[in-house]
Amino acid sequence: MTLKVITDDTYRVTSWASPHLEDMEWSDAFAFGYEFDDELVGAVIFTEPSKNDIHVSVVCTNPVWWHRRYIKVLFNYAFETCGCTRISALVKASNAKSRKLLRGLGFQQEGVIRQYHKPEDGIVYGILQSECKWI
Repeated sequence: MTLKVITDDTYRVTSWASPHLEDMEWSDAFAFGYEFDDELVGAVIFTEPSKNDIHVSVVCTNPVWWHRRYIKVLFNYAFETCGCTRISALVKASNAKSRKLLRGLGFQQEGVIRQYHKPEDGIVYGILQSECKWI
């Protein structure tokens, strides 16, 4: 049983993740994929990079890849490689697992976008580089 990180095939990773994420645009994406025994089991996709912010989406079908060393790589990419001061995430209000994961990583709930996932609300989370315990 081997775990492999994929950093050179954004198209493959975003194609795999697309059925799990509604209404996402991948034109400017950078994705980390995680294979376990040659099967994709996770993806972290960064989109909409700007000088200060980058958006993140996560798909996980098997948490075997969710380890401290991989979490550090993701935060390092956003904060060090991209030079952003914050990371933003938008989650369906009903997605309790994702909301719990974000809070556990140190993200704070910042707001609600009403009916963003029509008819459901979207919850906005963010983390600042100065708050991040992973880098």
